Amino acid sequence: MIKHDFKLQIKAPLAKVFAYVTDFRNAAEWQNGIIESSQTPDGPTQLGSKFKTVRTLFGQRVEAAGEVTEFVPNKKFAFKSTSGPIHFGFVQTFEPEAEGTLVNLSLELEAGGFFKLAEGALAGNVKKEFESQTEKLKSILEA
Repeated sequence: MIKHDFKLQIKAPLAKVFAYVTDFRNAAEWQNGIIESSQTPDGPTQLGSKFKTVRTLFGQRVEAAGEVTEFVPNKKFAFKSTSGPIHFGFVQTFEPEAEGTLVNLSLELEAGGFFKLAEGALAGNVKKEFESQTEKLKSILEA
């Protein structure tokens, strides 16, 4: 199992950060490798919302589906995969700060299939990609 925890300070209002991060339709804008992303039902994300993503990883096309498992507006957002070769869970908490928002991110994933064979490389890639993605997210929201 691969686990990573990150803290990210964003100089933007908490409500703006939460709304952007929790909308799966924004994923392709800030998450590396995502080609397509959608959510149902249409409209604001909520507990039980479902999502689908298509991304490239190590040159492979990877499709995943999942659902929102926790949703506390402007405080907590969690989701997990329900299909795909990599099973993951993601928890994000949001805290107001004097100059914006502190986002705490926690990721757990377990690789299957081809990706299980490359789990060591995957662990390093996940950390590197996540650092890059959080910087991209920060630049979008602070613009």
